[in-house]
Amino acid sequence: PREGLIEDLETNLTLVRKRLKTPTLKIDCRSVGRRSNTQLAILHLEGVADPKVLAEVHSRLNKIDIDGIMDSGELEQLIEDNTMTVFPQVGNTERPDNIAAALLNGRVAILVDNSPFALIVPNVLTDMLQSSDDYYERFQFSSLIRILRYVLAFVALLSPALYVAITTFHHEMIPTDLLTNLVRARAGVPFPTVIEAGLMELAFEALREAGLRLPKAVGQAVSIVGALIIGQAAVEAGLVSPIMVIVVAATGIASFTIPAFNGAVVTRMLKFPFLVAAGTLGLYGISLALAIIIIHLTSLRSFGVPYLSPLG
Repeated sequence: PREGLIEDLETNLTLVRKRLKTPTLKIDCRSVGRRSNTQLAILHLEGVADPKVLAEVHSRLNKIDIDGIMDSGELEQLIEDNTMTVFPQVGNTERPDNIAAALLNGRVAILVDNSPFALIVPNVLTDMLQSSDDYYERFQFSSLIRILRYVLAFVALLSPALYVAITTFHHEMIPTDLLTNLVRARAGVPFPTVIEAGLMELAFEALREAGLRLPKAVGQAVSIVGALIIGQAAVEAGLVSPIMVIVVAATGIASFTIPAFNGAVVTRMLKFPFLVAAGTLGLYGISLALAIIIIHLTSLRSFGVPYLSPLG
């Protein structure tokens, strides 16, 4: 499907009705913002959506007291359970078929006027690695792609930290021939491995952000050419090792496979604490950081639904 939401609420509601031609589709319209009076619509399927989730949505919207709402992103921050976590507890999409599929699965959708993004609640951890396109392909292929996404998500999150931990604290885990090549590659690099990885990751994030802010045609060229030029120049100058460029590039490519943009942002943010943990305590630091994150995830809820559902 190539249709997408736009900034007009009525048009967006029509796109959803086009896919769900049923009288059980209920739409509750209201306004938020004392001065902006921004219109929004709450959508659910009667008899399918969880009444407790629906009641919680209405309750949180009723508690909003703000001058104005300009975009659904502002509303998302006002209704989510925990504003201090990096993990998104409210999903968002600009595709009408995603909204229809979510409603059929018992979710509740919130459409905001002047915003091309709809909010979907509840939102759990596994939603970040799922794409609606998975349901349009044969299950064998979709299952393989999903498994690949989970693997690449861990690559995006942990590969720099694992490289730092193993090369700094756990040399015995590396085959002798490979260790010899790594030592040769790092000869002349003036920084510790953890500093080297941190600098390269920051440079990659800067290039990615620059590519987003520039015009589309120029931005793509800046991201690709800039990465090649900076990486090659850094290696030739002896500031970083070639293997570090490969690790950072693999991390960046893996992060692009995460379907949800907010899910990719989570991995980009968390890889830096993992780098610090790996540079301090090695694999033990990575294990400790993973344990802390898992404990944190078990404490999260999205409109009353456990964040690790249905995994645990």
